[in-house]
Amino acid sequence: MMERIAVGAFAANCWILPLEGEKAPAENRCIVVDPGAEADRILSLLDARGLVPSLIVCSHGHFDHICGIGPLVSAFAGRGRRVPVAIHKEDASYLGPEGEARNRKLLLGLGATDFFDQLWTAVPAADILLEEGQILPGSSWKVVHTPGHSRGSICLFDEEAGLLISGDTLFRDGVGRTDGFDASSEELRESIVKKLFSLPAATKVFPGHGAPTTIGRERGD
Repeated sequence: MMERIAVGAFAANCWILPLEGEKAPAENRCIVVDPGAEADRILSLLDARGLVPSLIVCSHGHFDHICGIGPLVSAFAGRGRRVPVAIHKEDASYLGPEGEARNRKLLLGLGATDFFDQLWTAVPAADILLEEGQILPGSSWKVVHTPGHSRGSICLFDEEAGLLISGDTLFRDGVGRTDGFDASSEELRESIVKKLFSLPAATKVFPGHGAPTTIGRERGD
């Protein structure tokens, strides 16, 4: 069963997705989505569940969703495990050598740079560049490209289970911000209406911040 741990100053939801069923690796593996901070807490939860991540996925590249990646990758490297990092190709520059400057530019535009140096942690470059329709290895989670909050924002959809991880695209009673330099309110609206609101009403939605909801509730059914 997937688990949530809210991390960092902005209480970003980090999701732990155990890999089960015929597609899953033989070992007790999982996918970690949006480890935004407090890597020690995430690692403790993984260890308590006996889970080892086969992949770290970013719903988008903003710092509050990525700053736990470096410490997690390093921790598992110290155990002899290489954990690849995946993000949509349009947000890849938020990671790696350009990551700090790009995230600082984002916060500068929002007038919120005072705390950046206290929160920023270097993030490795992406190993995998995700695209629309791609299935995450060993799982049933499909990539849904939902630009708007950022150009490379994605959601993850498990059709069989009726579950959607929505990142900062769709929240309970709200949607993602579009005042960043690479955001678009028009694209966000299109992503939500054409892609997310076309999903079944009973689809459970697990956002990047806050409580879960359903597509039907947010659609106003």
